[in-house]
Amino acid sequence: MAHGCDTGICAGDVPPLVGSILTGTGLTLPQAAAALLDDRPLPPMTAIQRRLVEEHAASLA
Repeated sequence: MAHGCDTGICAGDVPPLVGSILTGTGLTLPQAAAALLDDRPLPPMTAIQRRLVEEHAASLA
């Protein structure tokens, strides 16, 4: 049985992605990846969100 945050998911943490929307950014994953590829500024995001965007952008390139 996991205790506290042993699983890496804590009840108080907001998920980085809900469906295809990056939580708190106002962008979908494809929109953020396109912005990254076009060298447009991205809104502030967590390290996990940034990694998701970079991986998605790499899959499109």
